[in-house]
Amino acid sequence: MKISQVQKITLSALLLALTIILTRVTPLQNFPLIPWVRISLGPALIIFSSILLGPFYGAIVGAGSDILGIVLFPNALGYGINPLFTLVYGLLGVFPWLIYIIFKRVKNYRIPLICTIIAAILIFAALVYFIFFSSLILENYNFEIYHKWIIVSIAFALLVGTIISLFFINRYYVKKYGEIYSPYKIAFICLLSEFLLMLILNSFVKTITFEVNYWIIFFAQAIVFFIDVPLNTFVVEGLLLLLQKIKPNAF
Repeated sequence: MKISQVQKITLSALLLALTIILTRVTPLQNFPLIPWVRISLGPALIIFSSILLGPFYGAIVGAGSDILGIVLFPNALGYGINPLFTLVYGLLGVFPWLIYIIFKRVKNYRIPLICTIIAAILIFAALVYFIFFSSLILENYNFEIYHKWIIVSIAFALLVGTIISLFFINRYYVKKYGEIYSPYKIAFICLLSEFLLMLILNSFVKTITFEVNYWIIFFAQAIVFFIDVPLNTFVVEGLLLLLQKIKPNAF
C-alpha cells in the first residue's frame, strides 16, 4: 500500500471511531425469534481496514472496536468485555487481508465469482434444510409455513440480486480500474470472512456466552448472512473506489 505510516495511524483511528459508532449506536438488532444477531456496517469497515491498512491496523480496528465499544456503550444485558468476541473481531481485521493478498495474484477474476456462487448456494441449501427439515429448529422456533417461505424467498432474492449486481458492476469496475478492484474478489473476501468468522466462529462464541444450542445460533446467523455479505461487499467496494478518487494509485 502506498500509504504513509502517519496516514495509516490517522485512518485507523478514524475507522476505529466510525466502526464503534456504526456497531454500537446505529445497528439493527433484537429481532423477534433471533435476538442473538446484529446487522451493522461495522464489519464492513473492519474488512476495509484490513484490506487498506494491512493485518496489524486491521486487527487494531477490529479488536479495538469491540473493547472500546463495550466500554463506551455498555451492553444493556450487563455483559462486559469478552476476550472471545474480541478475538473474533481482531481476526476479522486480519483474515480479509490474507485472502486479498492471495487473490491479488489470481489473474482470472472469474475464479472468485465461481467460488462465491458455489459457497453461497451451499449456505442457502443449508438454510433451507434447517428451516424446513431440522428437528432442532422446528422444536425451538414457532414458524408458520408462510414465515418459512418468506425467509427463504428473501434469502434467495438477495443471493440472486447480489450475483447479478456483481456481474454488471464488475464489468464497469474492471474496465475502468483494472482487476484489483474487481467486486468478485471483494465479494469472495466478504463471504469467506462472514462464513468462517461470523457464521462459524462467532456462533460458537455466542453459544458459550448465551448458553444456547450452537445450531440455533448458527441458524439465526445464517438468516442475516444473506444480508451481511452483499452489504459488506458494496460498502467495501464503494470505499475502495472513493479512496481511488481521493488518492490515486493508493494500491
